[in-house]
Amino acid sequence: MRRSATRQGLAKTLGRPLWFVLAAAFLFEAWLWDAVGGLLKRLAAAIAFESLKRTLIRAINALPAPLVLLVFLIPVALIEPFKIAGLWLIAHHHFVYGIGAFVAAKVFGVGVAAFLFDATRSKLLSMQWFAQFYAWVMRIRTRAHEIIEPYKQRVREALAPFRRRLGELLAAAANGGLRRKFALLRSRARRLRDLT
Repeated sequence: MRRSATRQGLAKTLGRPLWFVLAAAFLFEAWLWDAVGGLLKRLAAAIAFESLKRTLIRAINALPAPLVLLVFLIPVALIEPFKIAGLWLIAHHHFVYGIGAFVAAKVFGVGVAAFLFDATRSKLLSMQWFAQFYAWVMRIRTRAHEIIEPYKQRVREALAPFRRRLGELLAAAANGGLRRKFALLRSRARRLRDLT
């Protein structure tokens, strides 16, 4: 009886940090998805190959919904060489480069997957099981925000005095101190220019 109570207490004690770490990892992945996916979307919008983009979208729209899932093998095929290169670099004692290759593969893979998901969203959501899965992931994302938000609020409150002080220092510098230093530097630069 005593052991089970101890195990439950330990599970509760370890459970909160574990859920925090899982929620933070999930939200980091979601942030990466949003940020890098948005960047690739803007990059694709900037590319002048409109006919290529229209052809790609037409090809995706022509596929049946289950086959659209195969489009997501593209990021896997693109990032695997980076991961293999990362392993090779780590095996040859180039840890920084190896980790860099893994990070690049992660960022690039998530970005391409996010871009492809935007292009295929309506087709994928037409499958009932995928729509349910997507709704489940969105509920997890909401729950992760609920878990992390109190910690974010505490950090904001702890940093508030430092932010206020930094703002005061910047305002003071902008009101006179910084201007005087720039004026002094300009006058010295003029004198040096006049000497040459």
